[in-house]
Amino acid sequence: MPGIHKNKTVAFRPSKCERIMIEEKAALSGLTKKDFITRSCINSKICVVGSIENIKYILDAVREMRYSLIEIGERLSSEKLAEGGGNAGELPLSNDTLIEMSLRYAVLCSIIVDILDGSAYLFDKEAPERVSASERLAHIEELIDSVEKDGVEMETKEIL
Repeated sequence: MPGIHKNKTVAFRPSKCERIMIEEKAALSGLTKKDFITRSCINSKICVVGSIENIKYILDAVREMRYSLIEIGERLSSEKLAEGGGNAGELPLSNDTLIEMSLRYAVLCSIIVDILDGSAYLFDKEAPERVSASERLAHIEELIDSVEKDGVEMETKEIL
């Protein structure tokens, strides 16, 4: 359909100097500007600006997310175990919403690990060596393909 794009647009307004620098770096890299900016954003290290309190806030948010996921997992498990239907284990989420949430969770976890690695110095620690960002991106893309494929298979089964 015309006018409908599969992927979302990301836009920003750099200063004139920043724009020229981005364009020159992209040209020298041999990549298109889109690919250069995408790879630069994904592969760059996250600079943590803040304090131990900010990192503790992130850790609290991760704990809260963990409890929410445990609750969702328990509801899904009880839904599978429930015989005869009823409201037991019923989730107010569509299959598409659950897939989207799963993908966001996987990406968020990867980003949180990067942020915590970047803040290791705040705790007088050294960040552990991890696989490269491009390897993680490839793994996340595989995960996304797998989740989306499973979601399509689940929808097909529901229709049948």
